[in-house]
Amino acid sequence: MNSRSTIEHADLPKAVAAAGSLAAGLVNPSLLVTLHRDLEGLVAKDGSSLGRSPKQYALRWAIFTMSYAAVEAFFNDVLLDDESQTRHLPLHPDKLRDAGRKAGVELFTRDWGVRTRVVGLAAGNRSRWKLYRGTQEIRTYLADMKNLRDILSHGGDPRLVSNASGALWPLADGKHSMRLMGAEGFIQVCCDLAAQTVLAYGGSVDDLPDWPEPERSGLSAERRPDLSLLGES
Repeated sequence: MNSRSTIEHADLPKAVAAAGSLAAGLVNPSLLVTLHRDLEGLVAKDGSSLGRSPKQYALRWAIFTMSYAAVEAFFNDVLLDDESQTRHLPLHPDKLRDAGRKAGVELFTRDWGVRTRVVGLAAGNRSRWKLYRGTQEIRTYLADMKNLRDILSHGGDPRLVSNASGALWPLADGKHSMRLMGAEGFIQVCCDLAAQTVLAYGGSVDDLPDWPEPERSGLSAERRPDLSLLGES
């Protein structure tokens, strides 16, 4: 898919530049995913295991919050001009769609989708890639992610996060949590949202940056669902 999907918008270069900045902002979260896996089998100075430890688990919150800040900054970079920099656009599909329409761009249409990792239904709850397609599914997913980000930002218990989208892992006490695979999946969500935004501005896949990815193996290396607008896995 190399042809441009719509008439090129005057702010396409701005969207492409913002996507490049987002790619740079996702480098460290991607490295932390790899670090999380590298800690398996290693021990701390006190001799305790780093794998499956609170120290290792804490990395997922850093991965998620850094990625969330980066993609939120992407939309603000694209949609806000210099005169409105005191404003802030939250990562909310309806608000971003309204801002896009004011700029003459259709965002978060029914053709949009995002891919992430969620808990599987098979024995062992092995995670799997899942596609959230269309306005309502993406809205529900991002609402859970915003709730998680707000809880973490205020020092709350992230296990109290909402899970209307089913993207989070259920715990025995009825609460929910994001596993490493979910945090890794959110990095993919950030890339998918930015890529579809560039297309909405009249760009093509050739305008997209090289997205950083953690070292993948096993479950995370499984084929990702195709996105109708991108046509890639």
